Amino acid sequence: MEFNGIVFEPIIPIYIMAIFCVVLLVFKRRGVIPYIRQIICVILLFIINLRPMYPSDNITVMASKMDLNVVFVVDDTLSMLGDDQDGYNTRLERAKADIYYIMEQLPGAKFCVICFNNNTHVMTPFTDSIDYLRNAVDSIYPLSPTYATGTNISVCIDSVEDVLEDLTDDEENGREVVLFFMSDGENTDGNRLGNFSDIGEYLSGGAVMGYGTDRGGHMLYYSSIRDEEEEVYDFSAGQSAVTRLDEDNLRDVATDLNVPYIEMNHADSFDTVLADIRDMHETDPEEEVKQGYVDFYYVFVAPLSVLIAYEFISLKRRG
Repeated sequence: MEFNGIVFEPIIPIYIMAIFCVVLLVFKRRGVIPYIRQIICVILLFIINLRPMYPSDNITVMASKMDLNVVFVVDDTLSMLGDDQDGYNTRLERAKADIYYIMEQLPGAKFCVICFNNNTHVMTPFTDSIDYLRNAVDSIYPLSPTYATGTNISVCIDSVEDVLEDLTDDEENGREVVLFFMSDGENTDGNRLGNFSDIGEYLSGGAVMGYGTDRGGHMLYYSSIRDEEEEVYDFSAGQSAVTRLDEDNLRDVATDLNVPYIEMNHADSFDTVLADIRDMHETDPEEEVKQGYVDFYYVFVAPLSVLIAYEFISLKRRG
């Protein structure tokens, strides 16, 4: 809630606090002056509960730092719209949620997002701007079936290696690199899986994350022309297209990269992977100046405390 630049973050829901304040006012003190003091106390209490804050460009916080570069390599081919990812509408939706989760679990790291379909695209350079990263990840969506030419997850090898090679050549960068490869592993262009071993030489950790199931799923693609979702159709088979998780390909990629493979419908070990990365790379928190909001509810605590103290002393004297 915001008013004229002031942001309010109520501690107790406003309607509950309003009821409480009304009850306090119902029990009137004897005399006009004491009742005025009672009203002032209730108003101050209500304002304090609103927790008012004003914006500031000079907020000093203790921020966790991590001497680490994190690369997300995201499959955004049509098959990632498969509807067989437990708890999510699509595999891609789950992959995006996992990216956000990893960013939260590795605070202070720098992140780079690379996605691939017919070609490979570096969505973001290495950055620690979470808002920038979220906007980039939110925008990831497969090519139209009209333009998709079939999947080969090896298409990203050269581009990812180039990014990591440039990072290694940067003399000011002393950070290690972990990589999260996020895909259903499906190759549909008739070509064999390439070798990812050259990428693995740059890495100190990460994981290959598999999305989908053996039973497979159908794909709904949003058509901007018709402004509706259409099911992807396999004309060669004369039926709706079905996409299936290919764990063999993903295990081969994991072996090449020398990182674990995790099937994300059964991802109990994933938090252990992240915990190990944190233990290896987390450093002591450092002071950081950033934009944010400053609480000033304490301004109202002082007069409230004075009034309550006065009332307490008055009662003691009358007692």
